[in-house]
Amino acid sequence: MDASTFEVIVSLQDERFVSAVRALVDTAAKYAGCPSAAAAKFAGEVADAINASLLQSGNGSGPLPVTVRRADGPLEVEVSGRVFRLQL
Repeated sequence: MDASTFEVIVSLQDERFVSAVRALVDTAAKYAGCPSAAAAKFAGEVADAINASLLQSGNGSGPLPVTVRRADGPLEVEVSGRVFRLQL
């Protein structure tokens, strides 16, 4: 693992852990070389999508997988089949 290639997969089931995933995305973006302000904005967009997915699915649908990855290209975060990309 280095700044150009990594993957982290987490699952969460309620909104109490969205801030932790937001921090993970923010840290991953900075680790990949993104400026702090852009990393924070991107992490906020992802957190909003996670909250929306959790609200839509309700508590009975099981954990929500979130994948944070980079493979020599943009940082990608997948939430409920939707992929967010941050060009670096």
